[in-house]
Amino acid sequence: MKITPLELCPKPPLAGLASGIFPYLGGSVGADQLRSVVMAYESVIVSGRRGAKLAAEIPGVLIDPAAYAPQTKTEPEPLFDYDEWLMRQRAAGVPLIITDTPRIMNNDISELQKALARWDTIDEPTLVVLALEAWWLREGLPRLIEEVRSAGRPVALALLHRYNGLDISRAVAGLLEFIAAVKPLPVVLLRSDISAIGAVAHQAFAGFVGWSANSRHGPLPMRRPQGDDERDESPSVLVPALNDYLKTSKLSVFARIRRREVLRCDDRVCRGDSLLRIADLYETDLRNGQILACLHNLASTEQLARRVLTAADPRDAWWEACNAGAQTIASLAESGVSLPTHRWLRQWLELGSPSHDCQPVG
Repeated sequence: MKITPLELCPKPPLAGLASGIFPYLGGSVGADQLRSVVMAYESVIVSGRRGAKLAAEIPGVLIDPAAYAPQTKTEPEPLFDYDEWLMRQRAAGVPLIITDTPRIMNNDISELQKALARWDTIDEPTLVVLALEAWWLREGLPRLIEEVRSAGRPVALALLHRYNGLDISRAVAGLLEFIAAVKPLPVVLLRSDISAIGAVAHQAFAGFVGWSANSRHGPLPMRRPQGDDERDESPSVLVPALNDYLKTSKLSVFARIRRREVLRCDDRVCRGDSLLRIADLYETDLRNGQILACLHNLASTEQLARRVLTAADPRDAWWEACNAGAQTIASLAESGVSLPTHRWLRQWLELGSPSHDCQPVG
């Protein structure tokens, strides 16, 4: 999924990783599937101990320790005294070390500083993970900028939220302000959705987009509403016409209202077919339906990234993609289908771009 040449982020470059958009697969992927994804997209992140075992077998795979549980103040801090994850990554021969930072609680400057100092004496290229909530892109932004500048190290933001950290008011603007303020330090987004493309269009160094809902956001535990015994477990798929994700269980509505064009997909997995193909397969074969949904998400993300990041001005191209999605969502209301324009998408539109004024979204 690497987009080359991509000269959006000034030096210093981040050794061991090119600039662009790449897959984040989590730790549940199988070895054969991982090999095929690495061949297709060059750089891939897996997570956790199972991911580390796979990375040891497949060259070039990066490992996110994903140790996001907060440290308690009453217990010792083994995470910062015992280098298990450093040794695991060295043993796997990864091209880039990713730190094992736990969740940084809001306004905890000490933990932020400790995270930024993690493994700062090793010789290998290292990416410092900052696992934090959107508070740091709002009230905590000045101090976050100050500490990252002071540390002078490349950082990866893992925005913790029960769904999408960029849904929080002013989070997108805060993210872009952070990227601009710490330049030339590379900023990477981990466990992101397609907003990573927008971030790279605005001079983030790279983004890792999850191939499923579980690897795109969080991770914070979801609260299941009382009486929610019929939770929709169908996979989410990126619908290019909407510039957003929908559950496959919801796709048949477009056939009923005769708006099948919304589901047409031209990525290299779908090849002009309808996304209903994924929904139909999932109904009869859960596992292969989920895998097909994931592969479609990777291919469709790649297609969008290439269109945006190779444009004359990627910021304009990203805004236009967001606006096209919002316009399609609005047009569906005329056919009796009401879909939300999610807050993260509204924020990108309201920010505008060099050629587009900020646009209030109703």
